[in-house]
Amino acid sequence: MKAEKIVALIDNIRPNTAETETKLSWIENLEKKISEHMTRYGETSTKPIKITMEYETLLGDEYAYMYAYFGVAMLDLGNQDISMYNNSSAYFNDMFENWQKKWRREHLPKEPKRGDA
Repeated sequence: MKAEKIVALIDNIRPNTAETETKLSWIENLEKKISEHMTRYGETSTKPIKITMEYETLLGDEYAYMYAYFGVAMLDLGNQDISMYNNSSAYFNDMFENWQKKWRREHLPKEPKRGDA
């Protein structure tokens, strides 16, 4: 999914005046967090993380709202709206935790076959 789709979702969910570059930096921070998790569980990430509007994210369209709510939470924090920040963060954290669990299930370490020495 392209970063421009995430930026559009952020703007649609929470109309704002934040600069596009700021939103791209939030996407970059989340991409680094995702990449670190993948690397920790055996995936080697060689994708350089420099976000532009044309950047293809590590995760597909099914995770668009996870990315968007990370940005929405950052907007709420910047606006010092702690109640909205708590809601947005909880929504993002739930989606991120579900992605982490799914990733670990699908990337279990391979066990040696019994009887092989």
